[in-house]
Amino acid sequence: MSGRDRALLAVLLSALAVGSLSVIAATPPLKLAAEHAALQRDEGSWETTIEIPIGPPGSKPETSKGVEVDHLCCGGLWLIKEYKSDPSKPPFEGHGIIGFDPARKKYVAVWVDSELTTPMISEGTYDASTRTMTMRGSMSANGKELRWRDVTVWKDDDTRQFTTYRPGPDGREASSMSITYTRRK
Repeated sequence: MSGRDRALLAVLLSALAVGSLSVIAATPPLKLAAEHAALQRDEGSWETTIEIPIGPPGSKPETSKGVEVDHLCCGGLWLIKEYKSDPSKPPFEGHGIIGFDPARKKYVAVWVDSELTTPMISEGTYDASTRTMTMRGSMSANGKELRWRDVTVWKDDDTRQFTTYRPGPDGREASSMSITYTRRK
């Protein structure tokens, strides 16, 4: 690249930067929507008890414990979730982010963890009257489409119940995992 080309590129980049700054400066600050209150409730540290059904119906589920720390970022627009399993068990960690998309009028979430090579992306709604968030998603894993529905019910401000449902071999939806969250004091 010649000196003249570098000078022209520098002028163009400066113009773009100034233009971008003026657009940013002219944009009014974002305001939290009423829907962001559902995210604020999760902020804090949570003890978790995970139950995964194994064997025939009625069998005792496999259980494990862990800790999730949730914190708001970006002025309260997004909630970041950081999960770690009980250190006495095989290590597992997961990270998620959830926010509200006003244009789509839906919550949007991304989850990644130490057992996934593809991010789980979902969207859904919150029903304030029942304190229930329902998220649905799908992804391709090992050449198969995986679909799910996650339901979180806040029992009170310090307890919430999360359940994942997936289609079973017969096509009917069944619980594949349940997590009870209890706020650390």
